Amino acid sequence: MPQPLKSMRYYLMDEIVTHNRKDDCWVVIHKNVFDLTPMIKDRLDHWNRKMDYLVAHAGKDLTHLFHENGEPRTEISPSSGCPRVLFPPILEVAISEFARTNHAMWSQDPLYHIGRITRRPRRLRIINSLTAKVQFMNVCDEDSIYDIQQKYKSRYNHHAGSYEWRKFSNGAKSCGILDLNGTLDENGLTDDENCNVELPPPSIWLYYTDDLTIA
Repeated sequence: MPQPLKSMRYYLMDEIVTHNRKDDCWVVIHKNVFDLTPMIKDRLDHWNRKMDYLVAHAGKDLTHLFHENGEPRTEISPSSGCPRVLFPPILEVAISEFARTNHAMWSQDPLYHIGRITRRPRRLRIINSLTAKVQFMNVCDEDSIYDIQQKYKSRYNHHAGSYEWRKFSNGAKSCGILDLNGTLDENGLTDDENCNVELPPPSIWLYYTDDLTIA
């Protein structure tokens, strides 16, 4: 299978919520996705209650607790009259230097920033011409066809690489080749996001190549 020109950097919120454990902890801040797993693993021998509180928020959107630049929101403590952060785990850092960027809070650390939430989810229909199975799936508007292939392969069919991915155009009269590095829109598989009528999602057809070496 040809390699993509760009890596997968956009995510559905449905994907984020599955990363909700101590050994797999993602959070969202103003549509930016952070993988805090390296920091958490580095802190296993230096654990505290604030780290428990952080893990309890794994897989969640923490936007309301932060400013757009990633700085934590604060409030005035009624007991001391001093400012305090709304989300105390922001004060926690990795112990090892290789697991963090010096002088950066994790909400502003490029080491943990792995991507962004999609501008909008896209509904897609994938039709396997060999099995006649139709699979509906949600993807990111920014996903390339290669990205979609990898998601389909991991979720539904581990032999997805053994198929040619095609589209029909010209009123379904001709079968066209998909550009793996292009998005759905760039491949002509568009929809009208402002339409008030629910339209069928764009379709991709899979044709078996009988080549398991590329699965």
